[in-house]
Amino acid sequence: MAHLRKDQTEALLEALDSATSGPLEEITIVRAKLCDALRIVLESDEPWSGLITHAARLDGWHDQRRDLLLRADRPDAEADPDTLLTALWDLVTELNERRTLGD
Repeated sequence: MAHLRKDQTEALLEALDSATSGPLEEITIVRAKLCDALRIVLESDEPWSGLITHAARLDGWHDQRRDLLLRADRPDAEADPDTLLTALWDLVTELNERRTLGD
């Protein structure tokens, strides 16, 4: 398991400053930044679904959290955009504070 360096967490937080046209675009941007960070932390080049499944298993997430985050692959489907954004930002916050998962 790897840890994010300070510059990598800063890159993750850059998504905060991204100008978006709405929640769906913000979800896409935050998801992409999280994907980069999770690939570093998990030392894996899996797609989003694999990264989220791996992280959930490693960090002991509830099924609801995992399932909600998996919906970020298709943000216009079933999930409420605001609920999905909150879940994504919660993960950004965790990675910023802990810089890893499973510890």
